[in-house]
Amino acid sequence: MILKELNLISFGKFQNKIISLEEGLNIIYGKNESGKTTIHNFIDGMFYGFLKPYAKIRNYSKELEKYRPWNGQDYSGIIKLSQFGKDYRIERNFEKGQVKVYDDLTGIDITKEIDMGEKLKDNLPGLYFFNFNNMVYNNTISIKQLESKIDTDLSKEFKDKLANISTSLDQDISVKNAIGELDKKLENIGTERAYTKPYGRAISNLNNLIEERKSLLEKKEEYNQQISASLELKKKIKREEEKLEELNNKLEQLEILDKKKTYEEGINIKSQLGNINREIINLKKYANLSFEDYALAVKLEKDIEYINKEIEELKNNINVLENRLKTIELEVEENIIDGINAEELYRDLDTLEEIDEEKNIIILNRDENKLDILNSELRDKTGKENTIKKFMNTFLVLAIVSIGLVFINKFFFLFPLGFGIIAFLFRNSSKNYLSKVKAIKEKIKELEAKEKEKNERIIYIENLQKNILLKYSCSSKLELKRLKEDIYFKHRSIQIKEEEIEKTKEKIENSILSLKAKEKEIQNYNLELNAMLEKNNSSNLEDFKLGLDKKKKYDELLKEKKNQEEILKRILGDYTLEEIKEGIKFLDNNDLIELDTISKLELTQDLENRKSNLQHYLDLHARFEERIDNLNQYIKQIIVTEEEIERLKNEIVNYENQIKSINIAKETIENISNELHQQFAPSINKDVSEIISIVSEGKYNEVKIDEDLNISIENPNTKEIIPVDSLSGGTIDQLYFALRFSIISSMKGESLPLVLDDCFIQYDDERLKNILEYLSEIAKDKQIILFTCHRREEKILNDLELKYNLVNLSH
Repeated sequence: MILKELNLISFGKFQNKIISLEEGLNIIYGKNESGKTTIHNFIDGMFYGFLKPYAKIRNYSKELEKYRPWNGQDYSGIIKLSQFGKDYRIERNFEKGQVKVYDDLTGIDITKEIDMGEKLKDNLPGLYFFNFNNMVYNNTISIKQLESKIDTDLSKEFKDKLANISTSLDQDISVKNAIGELDKKLENIGTERAYTKPYGRAISNLNNLIEERKSLLEKKEEYNQQISASLELKKKIKREEEKLEELNNKLEQLEILDKKKTYEEGINIKSQLGNINREIINLKKYANLSFEDYALAVKLEKDIEYINKEIEELKNNINVLENRLKTIELEVEENIIDGINAEELYRDLDTLEEIDEEKNIIILNRDENKLDILNSELRDKTGKENTIKKFMNTFLVLAIVSIGLVFINKFFFLFPLGFGIIAFLFRNSSKNYLSKVKAIKEKIKELEAKEKEKNERIIYIENLQKNILLKYSCSSKLELKRLKEDIYFKHRSIQIKEEEIEKTKEKIENSILSLKAKEKEIQNYNLELNAMLEKNNSSNLEDFKLGLDKKKKYDELLKEKKNQEEILKRILGDYTLEEIKEGIKFLDNNDLIELDTISKLELTQDLENRKSNLQHYLDLHARFEERIDNLNQYIKQIIVTEEEIERLKNEIVNYENQIKSINIAKETIENISNELHQQFAPSINKDVSEIISIVSEGKYNEVKIDEDLNISIENPNTKEIIPVDSLSGGTIDQLYFALRFSIISSMKGESLPLVLDDCFIQYDDERLKNILEYLSEIAKDKQIILFTCHRREEKILNDLELKYNLVNLSH
């Protein structure tokens, strides 16, 4: 078998990742976390669907959820492979649990042909292509990183395969499956008391059929009795039918007589209908008058009368309010109290309060003290400045005078120089004082200007205060406040009356609005009433009432007409008067007179009794026929039952023979299986020893494997048996690799792929070189897929100039 292409459509981290493989040795290189193990498990999942082996119910391994796509895409993939010269294509949707297998050349769906899903009804292509379950797969052809140990269930599977080889059986037939199939057949056949199984069911069915045959013979006796009774009943039915025919003839004659009476009655009703129709025509003009409209018109008239009363009340109320308004307005003059305008007084008093407060603030914030201090400081600075000027002038004069001394003695030049320096220092000090004096003068000037403004404002405020007090003839602010309180109470009384004036005006306006609304409402009601009277063709309510009395008479005549028409229709039935008249015109009145003496009721009663008897006989005969039909199937069943009894007896004998044969076969196969290990252990030991000798370069030559596939090794020097756990990790990996390879070679003749996931990480370079040489050799007959995260495999193969296909996952 060759795996040709892996297409990870959406699996784990991969999206639409296609990996092409070739025959022989394939190296799949990738750094850690690049997805090597994901691809390895993808192969397992595509063949076995992550379904756990030996499970009686559908049970999946954790890998099914582990490799669910990260981006939520469809969880699916494709594998292309070739086997026995044919190309196949496996498509699996892990999300939906669906798998399809196609002939890749023709595209034909061959899934059903290779369905190996067993009891779980899951398609597992691995069972078909590898001929073993995924437990064997993961312990032989698929080897993962650091997995040295072998599953204990593998020894059972291995024994089955060896048994097939030892007995020259078809290698595709499992001994375990054979024993299982035999047990399954025994279980399927069952025992005498297992009534749900074929053997017990056959015995139970035989006993039931014997009882059924007894019952069928009783049914046959009843069948003969029913046939006799049915023939006798047919004679009675014939007599009743003849009598019924005679009675029906007489009844037909009586019905003709009834038609004559019906015709006469119909003519009378038709005449009455003519009179009713004429009266209806006279009253038709009142047909559309409405009792509802009349009731509504009466209500409208009462509403109009009530609204008129409301209008009169509103008019009277408006007159009262207008008179009250005139009275209040006369009481309220202009807003002047004792010659004083109250609102103006309030404003002036507020102004007086404000300017009084402003005056106090100005007085509190006056800068007279600061001005005095500055003037004092100015006088001090000016005095000092004058003193300094005097000293400066003195030393300046001395310096000029001392210049003449230089001409007397040159050493006297120090005097004018010293006096000059002192004069210069006094000059700088004088400038400094002049600057300070100037600043003080400017500040004094600024403060004097501000004080002038404040004084002017105070004078203005005081004049304004005097004017306000004079305006109201008051000598002080306190007297003005008392005046305000007196005016306030008088002003409040006027305000109350003014508020009453506003409320009265508002009431008048509301009353006028209500009056207009009522007048509009009564206008609408009058229009509605007139429209209703016009609609019902009436000039007033009295005329409307008289018209309704005539409408009532009209409606009664319509009902009477309908009743008479229904009576006529009921009398005539499906016929018209003309048809009845046509049917009776040729009758002989004498015959009808004779029939008139016969009671139709008695005749009808007799006829009904005869019909009832006939129906009773017919029903009874039908039951006889039904019973005969039912019994007839039992008569036929007697022959079938006899044949089935004989068949079941033969079937029971056959089941008993099968049970004996199966038990003999089981015993024989189990005896063969018990002798397997002694027969094949030397061969397996030899194969494993040869492989380990090659890969260890002759370091180990003798390997021992027990029936549970446990490994021990012989020390080539001391010849002692060494348990495998005592060896190094690399040696253990070599031994179990050799065992796996030997097992798969023994179990399957066909060259299956070998999938290795970083199996040689514990190997040193020498061991790795030996195993790669060995793999290159067996790769001539078998496809090998080696996953690795190292470059040393690639380097060693290149150094050895060995052929291989490189797949780099890092690109």
